[in-house]
Amino acid sequence: MVAKPDGMQKPYGITMEGRERASVTGVTSVESFDDATVILNTHGGRLTISGSGLKVSNLQVEEGRLTLEGELSAAVYAGKKRPHAFWKRALGR
Repeated sequence: MVAKPDGMQKPYGITMEGRERASVTGVTSVESFDDATVILNTHGGRLTISGSGLKVSNLQVEEGRLTLEGELSAAVYAGKKRPHAFWKRALGR
């Protein structure tokens, strides 16, 4: 991965195909997983994916990629990223 200058965010994201499959990029580590919850650390912070019958079908930590299958019910980011920080800076608040 190419080093980014300080302050620049490395790319990350999640793509869901229906409620049956999710592909996550920017994965730095897998903290825990079972058939109901997968907790990942990504460049955008901690990502918790919940559902039932979850299984990791592809994991490439060196590439920062993970593919998950099962019945997906929620994906929640926590930490690192503040969603409204851009607007506060742009509006001077």
